[in-house]
Amino acid sequence: MNRVVVLTDSRYLGQRMPGALIEALRARDMPAVSARADRLVAEVRAEEGTAPEPVWGMRRALPALRPGDLVVPRTRNAFALSLLAQAQLRGVRTVNRWEAVQAVRDKPYAVLLLARAGVPAPRTFLADRPGALAGLPGAAWPLLLKPPYGDNGHGIVRVDSPRELERLPWSEGMVLAQQYVDVAGVDVKLYGAGERVWAVRRPSPLLAPAEEWPEPVPLPVTRELRTLALACRDAFGLDLYGVDVLPSPDGPLVVDVNDFPNYTGIAEAPDVVADLVESRLTEVVHP
Repeated sequence: MNRVVVLTDSRYLGQRMPGALIEALRARDMPAVSARADRLVAEVRAEEGTAPEPVWGMRRALPALRPGDLVVPRTRNAFALSLLAQAQLRGVRTVNRWEAVQAVRDKPYAVLLLARAGVPAPRTFLADRPGALAGLPGAAWPLLLKPPYGDNGHGIVRVDSPRELERLPWSEGMVLAQQYVDVAGVDVKLYGAGERVWAVRRPSPLLAPAEEWPEPVPLPVTRELRTLALACRDAFGLDLYGVDVLPSPDGPLVVDVNDFPNYTGIAEAPDVVADLVESRLTEVVHP
């Protein structure tokens, strides 16, 4: 029987996802197992027809994947993403695909894809280091500086003037800078799973760490928000995704897209995601 393997790591064990998805799948008597990538070692082999088997110590921590299986990654672990890529190369289905996950993690590449798709965003600049931004015109300031590989808002710095760049500690190398948009400390988060889209209002992640946020407030998904969410989905080829939106006076602006979010505040999300995973697992694969 084909199985669902949820690929994750320790940082997500205390969060809603992927645990709620695994529970929803098992409630349907679907064969679902989890694998913690930070406990695995993978041997790379060249045989056709089998996937590299992650092992823990001298024993197998995960059964060998078969082409009919399906892997669902919720991880930012570089090793886990290498396992995801290996699984795809061996014909294992994935939700999301490795290419899509890599694209949203690479923030400079992500903003280029969103711009090509015509997705509205704050004025955005790319530079090899923060000091290179000093020559920007006064109308561009303040700026939010973001590292090239984002992670839940970590490493984002607000800079109000070129002078602040002189004493800014920055170890990330390349920088993505976006014009600061004042939305009174409130963001909109869009969640998507296939064709389903939800929206919530929440405090800006720049004001407090995620663990201190109050429960988000559900919002109606307007036609504009739905169109925006689907445009972001299609730009990357994602199945499970989240979109961070600023409700600016000139309309919603996208500031980030991520893969397989936590769906915080969306009670029905685990079952909807399970529907999507089940449909992919049971669909006929044509040679």
